[in-house]
Amino acid sequence: MTSTPYTDTAPAEHSGFQAAMVDGGTEPAVAAELERRIRVIEHDEAQDESRRPMSGRELAVYVAVSVVVVVLGLLVVIL
Repeated sequence: MTSTPYTDTAPAEHSGFQAAMVDGGTEPAVAAELERRIRVIEHDEAQDESRRPMSGRELAVYVAVSVVVVVLGLLVVIL
């Protein structure tokens, strides 16, 4: 997958995320950079098919496989 680089060169307003980070002790420049990086990742992954939520069927298969693996692990430990 080739994505177009996302460059947000507009000055960012002081957001709630940045305010919370600064209130928690993070330097303002670091908070702004973290928010910028999160926006870049969100933009790049917005149309990525692998980032979509799992369907009910996929989730059921995932849970079933996990339960089977745990049961097999318990059997190995017991035996």
